[in-house]
Formats: sequence, structure tokens, C-alpha cells
Amino acid sequence: MNKIPISLRLLFVAIAACLAFACSRSNGASEAPASASTSPSPGGAMTKLGQSSDADADAARINVDEARKLVAEGKAIIVDVRGTESYKMSHIKGALDFGLSKLEAGEYKGLPKDKIIITYCGCPAENSSARAAAVLKKAGFKDPGALVGGIQAWEDSGGELEKAPPEMPRKG
Repeated sequence: MNKIPISLRLLFVAIAACLAFACSRSNGASEAPASASTSPSPGGAMTKLGQSSDADADAARINVDEARKLVAEGKAIIVDVRGTESYKMSHIKGALDFGLSKLEAGEYKGLPKDKIIITYCGCPAENSSARAAAVLKKAGFKDPGALVGGIQAWEDSGGELEKAPPEMPRKG
């Protein structure tokens, strides 16, 4: 029988714990199912999922197909809220880099108030992107929403990503 070394098992547990902590940081935001769909209401606002009074949980969720349609029609832009280092490694093609901490600090320069802003993060539960959407909504932006499933859902559906070129080995 082939046993996995204890150090490797501990490393796996530590990584899993870090991911669980990062995805739960938004203080109880509800998970939206990957198949959740939103559609504009008669007034143009996105349908909200979840019944919580927490602003993050009440943030609109926009599925990948709806996001593509809104962007193609020129009605929306996509914003990566993961942070500049993650953005540099890979991001949804055409996405803007506005980390959650920047948005929470009120740094919105360059974001249009007349378009729907679709935020995304790396967490499949949309915790950071829902928080960003709530921040933008409070700041007066038009119908912001979180991308259901984040960057992974986009990539899994065949969506195009821009990735940093691999680093060349250093000679020396």
C-alpha cells in the first residue's frame, strides 16, 4: 500500500483551511448555485438572490452566459477584485483591475457609472466579488453584480483568459 507522507497531508490540510477561511471572510454571505441566473427586471436592476439582510449576501449574482451577453451588448464591464498580483497572473480578457481593498477605500476612478459592473474573484462562493458589488452599489454605480462561480466558472465555460507569459529560467 502506498502511503502519503504526513508532511504532504498536513500541507493539504493547511491549504484547505486557508481556502475555507478566505472564502468565509465576508461574514455569512450565502452561496449561489452555479446554475443561478439573473435577468434584468423591468427597471433594469439585476434580480437579487438570497434573503439575508447582509448587503454582501443581497448583492446581485450574474451567471457567465448573462455576463457575456451584457458585455457583448456594451451594457456591462467586468472587474477583477482579486488584487493586482492575481490579475497579472491571469484574468478574464478585457477585465479591469480594481482590487476589493481599492474599492473599499473609495478608489473608483475609471469605472463608468452608466454601465453594469460585473465583479469577480477566485472564490466559487463569490464572497469578495459580492462584497465589491455591495460597495459599488452603495457608491451609486448602476446595478453591480457578482459573477456566479468567479473566474473558474468563466474558464470552465470556455471563456477567454489573459495569462502572464511563463518566466524564463535565469542564467547565471
